[in-house]
Amino acid sequence: MSQKDRIETLVCATSAISPAQWEEIWTLTKEFYDVERDYACAELGQRQSIALFRMNGALLGMAAIDVHRHEFRGRRVVAIATSNVLIRENWRGRNLVQKLGFRIFLATRVRHPFRPIYWFFDSFSYKSYLLLPRNFRTWWPRFDEPTPEPVAALLDELATRAYGPAWRPARGIVVRSGQKRMLATAAPLELTADSDPNLRFFATANPGHAEGDMLICLCPLTFGNWLTLARRVFLRLRRQGAH
Repeated sequence: MSQKDRIETLVCATSAISPAQWEEIWTLTKEFYDVERDYACAELGQRQSIALFRMNGALLGMAAIDVHRHEFRGRRVVAIATSNVLIRENWRGRNLVQKLGFRIFLATRVRHPFRPIYWFFDSFSYKSYLLLPRNFRTWWPRFDEPTPEPVAALLDELATRAYGPAWRPARGIVVRSGQKRMLATAAPLELTADSDPNLRFFATANPGHAEGDMLICLCPLTFGNWLTLARRVFLRLRRQGAH
């Protein structure tokens, strides 16, 4: 990839998004979601920031970002919430989300040097859920251990604030709105006898994902988790370089 073809990431306040950018965002959104434009734009308009991934001016992907401070059991924590993370197929596997996440984490850490920071997100698709086991050491929910009570309580509090009555804590999902779901062609999930157990877990935990139900996930952004991510990204890059 030449210097001219370098991928750039612009993070801007949602209020500063131009009409032309909204048009691009809608074009990207309808490639992935079955949703009306007014609903999609109103939902995105509630987010604090939107990240746009570009190369030579062309939009490759996007992510909506919110950073919230919380008081939880007498302790101050910060949640980085992401939604509407969409990357066009040809540009996946380039660690765009991971790089953006670290950038947002560093900015948040500067503002809150001593508070625990968590990544909080909803998952329509197994592809977004797999970001967790493929990059981190610790996250929830997961197939190989129950969610610890303090983590479940924090996740419940965050999800209640974010989704209100649509949140189902006993199931760990946000039930479908009836107004937005992934297109059947966007991320079809087909299980086989030797499927990744993380895939099987997602399918079991969120059986209504195709209809718009969302699995709610939480990942502590600790030094250990970032070290794991760095190691796995390095190994992926080395494998790519060998081919």
